[in-house]
Amino acid sequence: MAAKRHAGRARRFVGGAAIALALTACTAPSPDRPDDGQAGARPALCDATQPVEVSPFEYNRDATRRDKALGVGRGYTGGIASFEGVDAARLAWLLDQRYIDPYERQNEAPTVWEIFQFLCGHPTVRAAGYVVTPDRVDYRTSIEDISASSIDATLRPDAERFCADAEGKTFDGHLECFWD
Repeated sequence: MAAKRHAGRARRFVGGAAIALALTACTAPSPDRPDDGQAGARPALCDATQPVEVSPFEYNRDATRRDKALGVGRGYTGGIASFEGVDAARLAWLLDQRYIDPYERQNEAPTVWEIFQFLCGHPTVRAAGYVVTPDRVDYRTSIEDISASSIDATLRPDAERFCADAEGKTFDGHLECFWD
């Protein structure tokens, strides 16, 4: 009789522990995206030294996770899908997870690391670009644009220098720099 009582208690304890564990997992930050609770916080990677260039760069090929983090739906056209609104925290996550090569550049654009450092110094600036499906041999994540909804006296001169070689650029009322 005592053995049955202990077995029943053990089942209730294990069942209760499983529920507690499940509830804890529901509140844990998603591994698919940077911690949204840190929104606005400066990523630690901003203060890191530039990583050593690795060739060939080994991309994280979990495109489902990458695309979810970037808000890319099923809208691939020709194996490419666009994204926008990437802040320094999201770009730090992409770098940390190896979804983007810090030395990659879209044609004449600055390197991803240089764009990341610019975003670190200017928290209102966002990056945009595109992802390439893993079905293609040139699978990658590329940045080709930076923007900010407004531009102030601090951002303007830095942006004019940073975007000097951009194909398209706007500094009137807002910031837009595009490298093709």
